[in-house]
Amino acid sequence: MIFSCKKNSDNTIDVSGFVTDRINSLPIENVDVLLEVKDVGGTTFSNTFNQIETAKTNTNGAYEFSFQNRNALEYRFTFSKDGYFSDQTLMNPDLLFVDQVNTIDFDIYSSSYLLLNLKNNSPFNANDQVILTADLISSVVGSCFTNILTMTGATVDTTIQCQVYGNQMVKFDYFVTKDNFTYSYTDSVFCSAGDTLTKYIFY
Repeated sequence: MIFSCKKNSDNTIDVSGFVTDRINSLPIENVDVLLEVKDVGGTTFSNTFNQIETAKTNTNGAYEFSFQNRNALEYRFTFSKDGYFSDQTLMNPDLLFVDQVNTIDFDIYSSSYLLLNLKNNSPFNANDQVILTADLISSVVGSCFTNILTMTGATVDTTIQCQVYGNQMVKFDYFVTKDNFTYSYTDSVFCSAGDTLTKYIFY
């Protein structure tokens, strides 16, 4: 998201903004903000991005830096922090102005690990079955929970480890069949940012 406000005109581009969590919208401190440029050199175009500025967000999630205006083909902003998924955005140089403070806000996902242990702790026979589905914010991340999981047997005891987006509630719906009777259950776990959670489902 880009905003701007007036400043004294010179040949310097001023950029400021806030970085927040994409799920809960809270500010994130100590995010590394990297600015790179793809320059236009004479009559040729460079395919390489070169670093020109870095900054780190404060406790309010705010960052700022300034750099000299240049003959740029494209700018690239990268936002990264341990325990978070790095993300980038490309910027058209025509959208950055020397006579204004350019505000570029961005949001990123935090990371969490979820260990799900499924155990048949009261077996009836080898035909016991559990079918589990998960409801979570996911793209490629968390994909190991997006498919329907079916396990059959009296000795099921397995653990699935999956990286998921942090700061979200993951909901599980599962159906247990024993002795030809099927029962439905619901459970959930909150995955904190930068944490590893273990969830046990005994059936």
